[in-house]
Amino acid sequence: MTIGIELKKLKSTGFFTSFFVGGLVAALVPIANTGFRTELFTSLEGSPLSILLNANLQMVTMLNLILIICGACLMYHTEYADHAIRRMLTLPLRGESLFFGKALLLTLGFLFLLALESASYAFCTMHWFEMTGDFIPELLKNMGFAALLTLPTLLFMLLVASACQSMWVSLGIGVIFMSMGTVLPEGPFLLTLVPFVTPFRDLASAGSDWTAYAAASGAELLLFGLIACIFIRIRRYSL
Repeated sequence: MTIGIELKKLKSTGFFTSFFVGGLVAALVPIANTGFRTELFTSLEGSPLSILLNANLQMVTMLNLILIICGACLMYHTEYADHAIRRMLTLPLRGESLFFGKALLLTLGFLFLLALESASYAFCTMHWFEMTGDFIPELLKNMGFAALLTLPTLLFMLLVASACQSMWVSLGIGVIFMSMGTVLPEGPFLLTLVPFVTPFRDLASAGSDWTAYAAASGAELLLFGLIACIFIRIRRYSL
C-alpha cells in the first residue's frame, strides 16, 4: 500500500524522468570518454574494467549522487507542499513505513542507474577491449560494492530531506556534502568512511581496506535507520 501511494505521488514530480535521463547521461560518460581517448585507454595495463572505473568513477559517482539528492528532495517536497504530510500521518500508516517506502523506491532508482552503467562498461569492454571470462564476476563485485557504499549516503540524504520543509535547504545541504565528498577521498582514512565520501571508492582503490569500508557502510545504514525511526516519532507530535 505504501509503495503504491508513493508511486502515484511521484508520477507528477519528474522523479522517474530525471532518473531515466540522468541514468542515460551517466552511462554515456564511459562510452564518450573511451571513444575520444581510445589509444590511451587501450595502451594501459590492467583489466578493462579497472581501466574504465579508474577513468570514469568520479564523474559517474557525482552524477549518481546528484540524482539521489534531487530524488530525495523531490520525494519530500511533495509531502511538505500544502502540508500533505500532516494528512498522511492521519492515515492508518506508520511514519516509519512512509520513510522506508521512499527509501526503497530511491534505492530501486539507484540500482537502475547501476544497471545502465554496468551495461555501459560491458559495451566499452566488448567494443574497445577484449571480453574475458572474469569480466562479469568482476563487474558484479564492483557494482555490489558501489551499492553498499552508496546506500548510507542515500539514507542520510533522505533523512535530511525529511527534516527540511524547504526543498532548497535540503538540496543545498546535499550539494555542500557532495562537494566535500569530492575532496575528502584523499584525506585521512577515517574521513573516507563518512557518507558522500565512500561512494567515490571502488574495490581497487579500497584495496585491503575494503572490509573496513563494507563494515562502516553497514554500521551507518543501521545508525541512520535508527535515527530516522526516532526522528519520525518525534516529528509526529510536532507537526
